[in-house]
Amino acid sequence: MKRLAKVALTLSALAGSACIGTAAMAQTAPNGTLTGVVVATKGITVTCDLTITANSSTNTGTIALTPGDTNCAALQFNSQPYTTSYVGGVFTFHNVDVTTITIGDCYGDISGTWDGSTLTISSFLPAKTAGPPCTVEGYAF
Repeated sequence: MKRLAKVALTLSALAGSACIGTAAMAQTAPNGTLTGVVVATKGITVTCDLTITANSSTNTGTIALTPGDTNCAALQFNSQPYTTSYVGGVFTFHNVDVTTITIGDCYGDISGTWDGSTLTISSFLPAKTAGPPCTVEGYAF
């Protein structure tokens, strides 16, 4: 519970800083390894440690989640690496295919805003076959 409170506080701080002023948009896509925290929901909510590896020269990237919550180990990202794009400050992983621990899995694009040092994620993936979409909120730097 303390971890979830810490994530909520961090996400609130990030959201609040966006209201104070417009952050400078990075001119180039993220490149290399970014780490952070993500809160994912599809019927249940899990808080996971996030590792993103981005290769801006090939426009590809990978996503990995580790506990945090023990259920993070059940989330599987299939068919990696994913194609990525970076347009207007938005970094996107395309055609993300996730096996979840609830009915329906998820498939679609995950996007976040990139300011040159922090990727702020607030996205959702539609359900692949059944159930609600997957929502994803977090950050990596």
